Formats: sequence, structure tokens, C-alpha cells
Amino acid sequence: MKKLVKMADLIRVVEISKRFGDIVALDDVSLNIDSGEIVAVLGENGSGKSTLAKILYGLYTPDKGYIEIDGKQHIFSSPAEAKRYGIVMVSQRPQLIDELTVLENISIFLNKSANRIYKNVNVLLREFDIDIDAASPVYVLSYTEKQYVEVIKALLAKPRLMIVDEATTYLPQPIKVKLFDMMKKIIVANGSILFITHKISEALEFSTRIIVLRKGRIAGEFIGSDVSLDELRRVMFGETVATVQATGQLQDKIALGNSAILRADSVSVIDEYGKRAVEDISLDVKRGEIVGVVGVAGNGQREFCEAIIGLRKVERGRILFEDKDITNTPPSKRVAMGLYYIPEDPFKDGVFLNLTIAENIKIFSQRKITKDVIQDIINKLNIIPAKPGIKVHKLSGGNVQKVVLSRILINIPRIIVAYNPTRMLDEYSSKFVISVLTKFASLGGSILLFSEDLDEALAMSDKIAVMVRGRIIGMYSRGSVNRSELEKVMTLHD
Repeated sequence: MKKLVKMADLIRVVEISKRFGDIVALDDVSLNIDSGEIVAVLGENGSGKSTLAKILYGLYTPDKGYIEIDGKQHIFSSPAEAKRYGIVMVSQRPQLIDELTVLENISIFLNKSANRIYKNVNVLLREFDIDIDAASPVYVLSYTEKQYVEVIKALLAKPRLMIVDEATTYLPQPIKVKLFDMMKKIIVANGSILFITHKISEALEFSTRIIVLRKGRIAGEFIGSDVSLDELRRVMFGETVATVQATGQLQDKIALGNSAILRADSVSVIDEYGKRAVEDISLDVKRGEIVGVVGVAGNGQREFCEAIIGLRKVERGRILFEDKDITNTPPSKRVAMGLYYIPEDPFKDGVFLNLTIAENIKIFSQRKITKDVIQDIINKLNIIPAKPGIKVHKLSGGNVQKVVLSRILINIPRIIVAYNPTRMLDEYSSKFVISVLTKFASLGGSILLFSEDLDEALAMSDKIAVMVRGRIIGMYSRGSVNRSELEKVMTLHD
């Protein structure tokens, strides 16, 4: 490995440790962030990377250690304090107030009047060829447009360090590249970017230096151009990760049924702002079939999914399950019929946070299960820590999602509706989840997969529907379309 060239330290993290009860999130972590570089912090679920980001941004305080800026020691007690020292964060979920305008949101973040910043906002919008009206309310923007606003908001703060916490993970490649091009204005100004990710390919593509966290400790540090994907994978997981074939076309897959187990018939849905989010969608999922629904976030996928599982009212049209009209059937009865849901946000929709891992698994089991079975499920899903008695609220986001996924292993659904089921998972866990889902389909189960990960959707799906502005504008069978073609369809109309 090439020797790292030492530049002037912008920020130093010194011997940081953080515990949550008996869980060690960070253990004596020290690192330097130098001026003018993009540093990726790479790690599996529960490795401590998000905890590190939150300490730097003042969302958590460390139990031990400190942050050094300009030779002075700091422990930030809030994001406002971190911002005063030039640290900002762009996260996966836009931190914007939907009811306010773009300009008002930026004004609040910068603590400056809208009149003072109006010109600067529009200069950046024009510079990056972003077609957004600063006077528009945020709720009319797509997910991509909201992320553009987040980056512009951060750039106008003129930070010395921008923390990018999984903010680009499931954006189409052209938009991902554009966002990084925007953020590189900070590098030109001799600032730095700390890029938090569990995607090895992203770390290699966008960073100049890669730091691998494993079980709360630094496991390795590399120059981005001087390390391979396989080496990073080995350091990240501590062993060679067995390749799990991510395909929905397994050899023992039974023939697809002719009749639909789930059907959306001319479905339209209104969002919480009275805007039509889903417009006249018809879609079938047959027995043993995986149907993927893709699109840039914010194009009606969430509202359509919520209508299917019974969390959102259908304005017009019908939803049929095995030829029975379930349009107005409560979610609990849909589950009893065999329609299961895997949510994107397990904290909100998936688990009982104050119960243990074992208690959550038991609640969702339709049969009595032993301690050995529970431990086996925990081990198979690689839940960290692998302790049935741990309260779920003490787990990292990715590990909470694995608790949700345990219901696939203990029950026999007729169909699974999965919304970004691997969004919060690292590579090893994602491959395992994909293998579980595709095995389920190979044995005759059906899956309606909403995914912003095009590689995942292409690998798993028998058919792929593209959603843009609430409509399905294309339907493709397996092998008839590639990633770049899907991205063109998604972004041309978005």
C-alpha cells in the first residue's frame, strides 16, 4: 500500500469512545481529516460509522475523547455548535420543512434573512443547471430536488467539513455524480468531505482516502486508488464474504402462475398535501413472480406501496388479493390473509423498539418457537450483537431492519411487499436478504419489490415497472433492459 501523504489537518478526532448501555459503538477511534480531501468512512451495519458522524455533528456526545479544530479541543453539544465551527451534514433523508419554501428553509438553516441570500441561492441553482424555483414550497419537489437543496444549503454555509451520511446511495448514477460535483466546491475552497457509506463501490468511486470501521474500531486506512474491492471487503467484514447469487431466476423456480395473486386496477392515490401522487396505475403480480417497481424517490412509489398494504386510502380504483377486493380491508386483515410488508424505516413501521430481539421475533411468529430457533435466526441474519435479550432500540438501523426481516424466516406469506428492504444493510447482509427473498419466490411466493437500488431490482425482478410522477411509464421483462437504459427513462421524465 502506498504511504499516505500528510497534509495540513483540518479536523482531528482523538480517542473517541461511545457506548449505548452494554453496546460499544466506538472504541478509542482517532483519525485526521485533511484539507482538500474526500474521506470515506466505510463499515458494515453496527460498525460505528453513523455514531462517529453524529458525534462530529453534535447529535451525540462522546463518553471519552474529543474533536480538535485549529489546535483546540471541542465536544459539540448540538448541531448548531458544530455549524459554528464549520461542520455541516447532508443525510439520506432531507432535513427540510415541507410547508416552507426552498428559500425559507435555507434562510432558517443559515440564520440569515431570505432577502440576503436570495441572489446567492439563485446563482448556485443556475451554476448547476437545477430547475427549481426558490419560491416553491418544498413539498412539491422530488426527492432528487430536495437533495439538491440540501447540498446548496450546505454550500452556502461555506463549511470547512461537509459530512455526507449515505446521502447518494440510491440515486441514479448521473444524479449521484452531479451531487458530488456540486459538493466538490468545498474541496476547491480547501474544505473537506467526510463520506459515510456501507457501499464499497461508492467509497472507491468518490473518495481519495478510505477508513474502514469494524466493531467500533478502525480496521484499516487506504488511499482510494490503491486498494481493491476484495481487500476492502475482507477488512470490512473480517473474512472473505461468500458470494450469494442475487437472482430471482433460480434453477428450481417453479413455473409462474397465470392468474394474479395481487392486482392493482386503475389505482389513484392522494398524498397528505392533497396532491395526486399515484395516477391510474394497473399492475399484476403472479404466483412465484418478483415484480420490481423503480424510480427516483418521490415519484409516488411510497404512496402506491402504502395503498397496497392498507396504510393509505385509495382515491380511485381497486386492489385485489387472490381475486378478492381488499381496497378497504385493514392492514391487520391483509397480514392474516398472507400479505406481508417489509418497510424501509423499521423504527417507524417495523418493530417494537422497547422489546427485546427475541420478543419481537415471537410476536410476529404464527407458531411457537424455541430459544434455539430464535438464536439460529439471529445468527443467519447476522444481527449484531447476537443476543436475543438485547432491547431493539439499542441496535443500529441496519440491525433493526434485520429483526423485521426475521418474519420471512418464521412465517409463510403468500406475497411480500418490500419497500427498499436492503437500504440500511451492508453488502453481506443485503446479499443474504436477497437470497432469502429469491428463495421465497422460487418456492412459489410472490414479491412486489419497491427499490431505488437499480442493481438490486435488475438482479431480482422478473418484470420491472418504472414510475415517474405517479404513473407507470414503462414495463420491462427480465433481460430486456439494463441499468443505464432504466436511468435514462427515470431521469428524462423526472
